Amino acid sequence: MKVILAQSAGFCKGVRRAMAKVLEQSGQAERPVYTDGPLIHNPQTIDILSRRGVKMLSEQDQPASGDTVFIRTHGVTPERRQEIMELGVQVCDATCPDVAKIQGLIRMHRRSGYLVVIVGDKNHAEVIGLAGYAGESGRVVGRADEVRSLPAAEKVCVVAQSTLDRLVYDQVAEAVKARFREVKVLDTICPSTYRRQDELRELSRSVDAVVVVGGKNSANTRHLVEISQGCGTPTFHVETAVEIDEMQLKSFHTVAVTAGASTPNWILMQVVDRLKMIDPQGTPAVFRWLKMIGRFVITSNLYIAVGAALLCHANSRLIGISLDWISYSIAFFYILSAHLTSRFTAEGLLELKKSRRGLVFDMEAKFFVWLAGFSASAALILAGLEGPVPFSIMLALIALGLLYRIDIPQLRLPFLGKKSVLHLIPASKDLFMGLGWSFVTVIFPCLLENYSFSSPALYLTFVSTFLLVIIRSLFFDIRDIQGDLILGRETLPTIIGTRGTKVLVLSLTIAYGLLMSAGSAFGWLSGLGYLMLALSAYICLYILLYHKKIIRREIPVEVTGDTQFILAGVLALLHG
Repeated sequence: MKVILAQSAGFCKGVRRAMAKVLEQSGQAERPVYTDGPLIHNPQTIDILSRRGVKMLSEQDQPASGDTVFIRTHGVTPERRQEIMELGVQVCDATCPDVAKIQGLIRMHRRSGYLVVIVGDKNHAEVIGLAGYAGESGRVVGRADEVRSLPAAEKVCVVAQSTLDRLVYDQVAEAVKARFREVKVLDTICPSTYRRQDELRELSRSVDAVVVVGGKNSANTRHLVEISQGCGTPTFHVETAVEIDEMQLKSFHTVAVTAGASTPNWILMQVVDRLKMIDPQGTPAVFRWLKMIGRFVITSNLYIAVGAALLCHANSRLIGISLDWISYSIAFFYILSAHLTSRFTAEGLLELKKSRRGLVFDMEAKFFVWLAGFSASAALILAGLEGPVPFSIMLALIALGLLYRIDIPQLRLPFLGKKSVLHLIPASKDLFMGLGWSFVTVIFPCLLENYSFSSPALYLTFVSTFLLVIIRSLFFDIRDIQGDLILGRETLPTIIGTRGTKVLVLSLTIAYGLLMSAGSAFGWLSGLGYLMLALSAYICLYILLYHKKIIRREIPVEVTGDTQFILAGVLALLHG
């Protein structure tokens, strides 16, 4: 099935801002953190926030001094804001800036004697808050035919709920202008809503069906559903990939996917990947099998394991040694085991509700557990064939990989506070992954071949491999930043931001190219180092494609990042 993902789908800037504030506060605060009502209209995100200790304030709760209460993105009435202030708590305002702007406009025009007409859903949290600022001078209407029930007024100001359908707003505005003499219509629909709705109208005309992802209680998501249905396109509203009905969608060849402003990226990508797995009616069996095999190779980590073996070959060519099949096999099985184990022990996999590859892993969990164990055993056996020392080293590497995710209180260091020695250390995943790859594709083969550990080539190749793996890890961290923020994982993108991480990735890519060039120029590395500059160009290309949103989905991103290791091996084979 061909899936077209709307460029504007997912979190809007107001939701991103609110989530960032709440997540930052929940990660630092030692006292309870509350939100006054659901922070955003997405049940899955609210559930994850509750797991992190962020609770919705209820009448039964009695926050104490020092607790934190967040005002939701939709805003509240002035009276409710005052009630929260009187609780004596620390108040954090997460109101969307666009909503806050509308509140200010209403307050200003109310003081100037205008009748304020708010166009929107009278039961929606945002509209309730806006009506509070209008007071007795405000009225809420949802349709053009409701305008005739408005009271007489000398001058009227019209504002819209920030996520309202623009066509509905235009209809109401025209009805108000037709009835009243002095009318001021303000443009208060947020720009991201405009873009999202206009893009959907265009997409709906060119696809067989539309899938809208978002909370059933989200007004802007429901508006998207209504817009798509209004275009006459079969439309399906789902909150998660679990709700996708394969039988209903099999008759469609091209499907567009969009999402409400409060839909997390990880849920959106899960839906896209699930749709890609559906084969339209009439698809030849050979194509179905090829796609299934390709997806299995990627999701099972076999692809990256092959990349590890090929990188091992490239490193041996750079250093100038010849390896036998055992070294390549050890690299293959160790990396396969390490990545499979990381998937099953990844903190927050359950909280993300089988997002991304977790959906596939859950379906074949027993097989992948078996494969991880088999791979670790194979790596140990092959290392054992080379002697007791390689066996002991490999055993230690596998044990460290398992211990990485285990919190051992006895191993805690005072300066880390509540963090354990390994997996809770900020950005430690990238560091340990890079060291593991470098050791098994550089140090371990040199150990088996009795290569001199005083050679500059060994250390240059170790560092260059470390850089490649760090670049790949940071690329995936950029992709996963939203889920990591929600779960409270401290990766480099969550610490220095997406922009800073992209700059770092490009800097490391340049450093890799300089290292390869200098190593070959000084004769420490073979001439293959010059050819490896193609890797730097490849990395810059895929970072650019990601930045331009040309590659976004799970499998393409995964293949793109892992292919750099395949490419390294291919370049080594071409060099001879």
